Amino acid sequence: MSLFRSALVATLLMASAASPVAAQQFVIPQSGAERMSQFDLWSRQLTAIGGARATQAQWKRAVRAAALINANRCKDAYLLAAHEQDERLAKRVYEVCTAPA
Repeated sequence: MSLFRSALVATLLMASAASPVAAQQFVIPQSGAERMSQFDLWSRQLTAIGGARATQAQWKRAVRAAALINANRCKDAYLLAAHEQDERLAKRVYEVCTAPA
């Protein structure tokens, strides 16, 4: 699959692995927002949510899991998360892999 899709899946996995955070902490400034693409606004918010509390090991694990998911190897992605005892990642891999297409 594409690098973009891998990055997107990794970001989504990390977003679910982050601690619950109040929504008002992530305010997108309105001045100049019309000049920003929707993708840019969305990716900044996901980066803030997912990357704020992720360790380097968690990030690498999420990227590996995303690559496995993109290769249609959901079971291996889940086993990777379970082996590393990353319950949040395992839960998110399960949710992503069992979601209707």
